Amino acid sequence: MDPYERRCRLLMCAHPPRFRESRGEELLSTLLDLQEPGQIRLSLRESFDVICGGLAVRLRDRPPLWRWLLYRTLFVRLPPKYRMWARDDIHRRFYIFRRYYGPLGTIAYAAGLVIVIFFDEEPFRALGITLGLGLGYLMRSIGAQKVRRRELARYGFGPDGSPIRPRPDEEHSR
Repeated sequence: MDPYERRCRLLMCAHPPRFRESRGEELLSTLLDLQEPGQIRLSLRESFDVICGGLAVRLRDRPPLWRWLLYRTLFVRLPPKYRMWARDDIHRRFYIFRRYYGPLGTIAYAAGLVIVIFFDEEPFRALGITLGLGLGYLMRSIGAQKVRRRELARYGFGPDGSPIRPRPDEEHSR
């Protein structure tokens, strides 16, 4: 991979993952067709256009603020219109952290940190480390993949994020 293609792929990260999956190669081939002989990077204008296009796609597919707040704070299911955005959100790196460490995990970590900082005696320090790190780790590792699979199923996706085909008996009921 030459430096020009590498920079094009880096700029394409401004687009959401589902766009890169479906149209990423098309965008990349268009950018490679624009390359002039000896050119090692896109022009400032082309870079700006790729980034602005990606941000526009991200903002267009995002749920309204009030739905987003309900989804993030109370874990309310989003309407089907935003199911692809929800899939991308569930696959993000910090989804499990938000889901698990929302209320209880944050309290455990904060309590552990307070105990470690303010109490110098050994039993309290050990309790803080155990509470903050141990409980927080257990909460994350015990059911992280289970939660991710369950949430993807709520929106009609398989564990890998691919759409689940409806069963034959469900097709007629629609």
